[in-house]
Amino acid sequence: MVTAICASAQTQPGEPRPGATPDPEDRSGKPEPAKKIDPETVVELGASYEFVNKDRPDWQTYYFSINHKFSTGQVLYGTASAVRRFETTDANFMIGFVQPLTESKRWIATVEAAGSPNHQILPTASFFGQVERIFGKGWIGRAGLRHSRYPSDIVNMGIFGAERYFKAYRGAYTLYVAHLNGKGTAFSHAFQGSYYYGERNSVGAGFAFGQEIESVPGGLLKTDVLDFSFTGRHWMTNKWGLSYVAVWHRQGDIYTRGGGQIGLLLRF
Repeated sequence: MVTAICASAQTQPGEPRPGATPDPEDRSGKPEPAKKIDPETVVELGASYEFVNKDRPDWQTYYFSINHKFSTGQVLYGTASAVRRFETTDANFMIGFVQPLTESKRWIATVEAAGSPNHQILPTASFFGQVERIFGKGWIGRAGLRHSRYPSDIVNMGIFGAERYFKAYRGAYTLYVAHLNGKGTAFSHAFQGSYYYGERNSVGAGFAFGQEIESVPGGLLKTDVLDFSFTGRHWMTNKWGLSYVAVWHRQGDIYTRGGGQIGLLLRF
């Protein structure tokens, strides 16, 4: 169930998120209806800091997330975060649910809702839906739509991706098509590779380019984007682990930012 744990397909390039790597048991891409799924809950507490050039204030994020896997294969997950950008702080709350649509789990649906009470930079409300298909031999395809409402604008984004798992490796491509009402359409492309080691550990690298709809003080802008990222998850014991992200992101001529994210994981 890669969709539940790997949320990278839900945002545009340049937006690292908690819990960015799937567990090893999810990486084969092969449905196993007879395999018993053990329920588990993973909570994560973390923060990120990014340096921004051109005399702009740095960015910070503090978050708490929870992910519960049921024995039926369903997954309930959510995140509460405080995001500080451009000397403005927004609270954000997100909840999502993953539902296998067939007994073989070849078809999987994901629904997600998020919102920000003060929404000065983040969307007032955001809704996401996705359908995923496991084709076998390590191949997975997905298509989704995100609808985001800002105080004065609406952004609709189509998300189309494919990935392949081979032994301890994963490669993925995602196309983002974002439409800002009355201001055109932005296309961006993201490539990601991952390597899995040990029981539940992984490292990965990503590269993205194209155009992106970015929220800045005063409204939304369409700009060119170039993004490099490095992600990982390492379990020190059966219960305790770390997640980490390093990112470098150029937002057209507006600014360039770079920094990292670290999270503490607890499984029970």
